[in-house]
Amino acid sequence: MVTAQFVSELGDGITTVALPLYVYARTQSPLATSLTFMAELLAGMVLGVVGGMLADALDRRRVLLGSYAVRAALLVGAAAAGPLWLAVVLGVLARAGGQLDNPSFDAMVPEHADGDLQQVLALRRFVQAISYTIGPAVGALAVTVIGPRQALLLNAGTFVVALLLLATVRGLDRSLAARRLAHAGDGVGERLGSMLEGARSLLATSVLRRLIFYWTIVMATVAIVMAAAIVWFADDLGVSDAWYGVSVAAYGIGSTVGLAWAGSRTFSMPLSVILIISAPLYALSSVLGIIALEPWLLPLGWLVWGVAMGPELVLGELLVVKSVPESIRGRAFAAMAVLTMLGMAVGYGVAGPMIEAFGARATIAWTSLGILTLAVLWIGPALHDRSVLGRERCAHEVLTERMTPSAPYPTVH
Repeated sequence: MVTAQFVSELGDGITTVALPLYVYARTQSPLATSLTFMAELLAGMVLGVVGGMLADALDRRRVLLGSYAVRAALLVGAAAAGPLWLAVVLGVLARAGGQLDNPSFDAMVPEHADGDLQQVLALRRFVQAISYTIGPAVGALAVTVIGPRQALLLNAGTFVVALLLLATVRGLDRSLAARRLAHAGDGVGERLGSMLEGARSLLATSVLRRLIFYWTIVMATVAIVMAAAIVWFADDLGVSDAWYGVSVAAYGIGSTVGLAWAGSRTFSMPLSVILIISAPLYALSSVLGIIALEPWLLPLGWLVWGVAMGPELVLGELLVVKSVPESIRGRAFAAMAVLTMLGMAVGYGVAGPMIEAFGARATIAWTSLGILTLAVLWIGPALHDRSVLGRERCAHEVLTERMTPSAPYPTVH
């Protein structure tokens, strides 16, 4: 199961690089490239909502198999299409299809957590980070050697391999019988109405609301920086498209390292404090990428950015899993993906006009300043968490003193 999803997400990484580079090579337009990114996200938002409903209503393994087959066919069509608009539409649907199958896979992962849940969730994101590291690197190499159109055709093979790997494995969806019993008799109207339950579960508590809002804004800034990076390399530095793929791969390497480290340790600091520390690190790593006219600085900055996100992703997702009932977990993961993609869609929508008005370098610099201000969101929760931890520590010390036998008085002879 993990191997099949790893291969499919490897294909996602290839498409992430090949499709926008294909559009930029054909149009030389930052706006057209940003709109391609934006179209991927808008399509992903729609498919993510549907994917969440399917993850809680159907056999999750079959959802994965169907998604892999359709995405392979879409990529073949994108590579064979003559008009640019048709290739973009098919490529966008193939990339957005990940949001159709991801809720099913993510919802199954906790069911197979026989040990520490935090380590299992970290392993899931660790494997995903590796696929997103290798995928862009392979995509950048393929675009450079055989061209972006042929790279899309090559990418179709990853989903065929994922389909073959998963087809031989059965009994993966352990909660299927219980979910079918819970939803027995539900009609189409009830199914459609239940899609909102995932979003409601994420907005049930103030800390989850704040976390989802924060992640949404962070994804908007990531989108702006990613769109600007294509123009930064192509126009400002005049270097190969491969540098963009290397930068995305560097972020994946950083994420892999950060997730591996975060998943193997217990944190004494609350999530709110970690987020206050993370925001300035993201801003500094973004500025590092454009501080000089050197192409290697951007991958270095994104490497640092990826490492810094490790603890945030592990503890944040652990909070989500512990706060959401299993019966609606698929819809919750889908809602989380939809909301963060909404942030990225807004970011890509803003990126095109910003780049054309101010240039890639200034766009990245101003976005970095915006990232820095996100730390303000967590000052209040951090003070509250520190106060709670202080009271709990004092209560523990008092209880320990009461349970410790008193030392006998010394005997005077």
